[in-house]
Amino acid sequence: MKRTPRLFPGLRRKTFWFETAEAYLYLLPAILILGTFVIYPFFNAFYLSFFKVYPFRHGIPFYKVFVGLKNFYFLFRDRAFLQALRQTSFYVGVSVPVTITLALSLATLLNKGLRLRPFYRLSYFLPYITPVVAISMVWQWIFNWHYGLLNYFLGFFGVNLINWLENPRFALPAVIIMNVWRYVGYQAIILLAGLQGIDRMYYDAAKVDGASGWQVWRHITFPLLTPQIFFVFIIALIGSFKIFEEIFILFSGTPGPMRSAMTIVYYIFDQGFQRFHFGLAAAASVVLFAIIFALTIFQMTVTQRWVHYER
Repeated sequence: MKRTPRLFPGLRRKTFWFETAEAYLYLLPAILILGTFVIYPFFNAFYLSFFKVYPFRHGIPFYKVFVGLKNFYFLFRDRAFLQALRQTSFYVGVSVPVTITLALSLATLLNKGLRLRPFYRLSYFLPYITPVVAISMVWQWIFNWHYGLLNYFLGFFGVNLINWLENPRFALPAVIIMNVWRYVGYQAIILLAGLQGIDRMYYDAAKVDGASGWQVWRHITFPLLTPQIFFVFIIALIGSFKIFEEIFILFSGTPGPMRSAMTIVYYIFDQGFQRFHFGLAAAASVVLFAIIFALTIFQMTVTQRWVHYER
């Protein structure tokens, strides 16, 4: 069939470019903000990681001397950085699976026909939207050695008083406890939304076939909930590697007794804004980015194989 020629092709082309320019004009404020506070600092950190930066030298502020990979070489010989790396790995390895497990249990419970269910949902979500400063200050009181609420309840089980914030053995577990409490409700709400999106026909069919509750959860609920679990796992992993504010406030501006709660982000803050080793702090931030990027790619290529998307 012979195609009818288009009328006014030049006008259509002008209209397309005019609409495209208009769209980018609306996006311009967001592009400027992201470029200034996200994109430029991101690439500048890579650039600074190859320099030794002096706050003021030879009459020049932020005087830079190229040192190549020496910053990275020094990082992996620095005991403080290696300690921060170990403690961050321990924090992530404990807090992420514990939080997701509790959130999954909580979401399953909230998905049942409980009375006052909206009240419970709001109560569990409230810690996530509460400012971290307020949360950390409240938990300072809860963790207090002499009159803290946590030690008071542990006393009912015969546990002696624990100096949570001044004993190096318990400093990092204290941070884990606080953040599990803070994030479990948020993750539970996401998982609850996934549970409520599962079609009831699967459960009806399983009931007709005589499946038990465990079989229904294992073969229906869990597979259909894997997209939400995968999403929660990704954001929890990334967020756990970036922990800083809770530690800074909980331990009153220190990384805990004997640096027992120092994480990689706290190490970056300490080197960059307290010791003014900007090149070393930039190198540590590059290492942190590489760790998060590698783990994210691993999750998206390997872990996502067991993610089931309902058609």
